[in-house]
Amino acid sequence: MDLTAVLIVATVFYFIYAIWTRMATKKERLRFLETLASMSPDSLSALKEINPQWEMNVKKDPKSNIRPACLLIGLGVGLLVVWLGLTVWFPGSGFGSTHDAVNGFLMLASPLFFGGLGLLVAYLIERKN
Repeated sequence: MDLTAVLIVATVFYFIYAIWTRMATKKERLRFLETLASMSPDSLSALKEINPQWEMNVKKDPKSNIRPACLLIGLGVGLLVVWLGLTVWFPGSGFGSTHDAVNGFLMLASPLFFGGLGLLVAYLIERKN
């Protein structure tokens, strides 16, 4: 049973849907910001009295970029470990199946492990701040 064609079609439609959804939410956000910009100061103060934390909801958290940055740094370190493992430590050429299993483990586990460490570092940075 060959599911390649089905997976390709599903992937294409998923990405088209994701792009369309992002464009729609971007338009909604821009419309909301235009509405806020055109409101009078009296209306804005009335909104603030109804929900005193509305400024916190509108403003973006400056620490929100730490998590993806640490994740990408961790994945990069993991891929570097994979590259070093495959080229320097266990080249795998002519050594047999033992090193092939180690190479497979390095290729799968290193990016996941170091990505998790990156997220842990991001959590510690956010907790410290």
